[in-house]
Amino acid sequence: MELYLVRHAEAVEQTEGLDDQVRWLTPKGRKQQQRAAARLHRKRVRPDLIITSPLTRAVQTAELLLPELGKQPRLIADIRLAADATVEELLTLLKEQEEVGCLLLVGHEPLLSGLAAALLDNGLAFHFAKSGCLALQLRKNRDKPAKFLWYAPANGKTIRSAKKGCIPRS
Repeated sequence: MELYLVRHAEAVEQTEGLDDQVRWLTPKGRKQQQRAAARLHRKRVRPDLIITSPLTRAVQTAELLLPELGKQPRLIADIRLAADATVEELLTLLKEQEEVGCLLLVGHEPLLSGLAAALLDNGLAFHFAKSGCLALQLRKNRDKPAKFLWYAPANGKTIRSAKKGCIPRS
């Protein structure tokens, strides 16, 4: 399975009285995500299914991806991608999607970097920039469950080496 992990775009700051679940994308975040979506289009990312966190900023990020992804993938929200979810819950979600050929997840930090670390099992950790996308190839019955393909921050060049895109875990 091809797996793409996307962090939501820039959202309004959390303030007193504003529930974290309803924080929306800023105009800068929308533009940033549109550029990131165009980059994924050029890379021929064509997911069969997009699963997003149900939080507003993640849903808006996923919606901005849809026009650029060629075919119309299904889009669903799942609480196991919410900001307070666990890597174990996310691994269960992945197992449930084993039959999907290409899956894109939209979520939050540090959950996405935790999932990447668990799948790559290489002692390295990613820090996802907002609107950043990590591409992995999931493998069955291997020592390492995933192979690093590339990491594309919203701004900047695509990173094709896991070591250049990672920071040592402490």
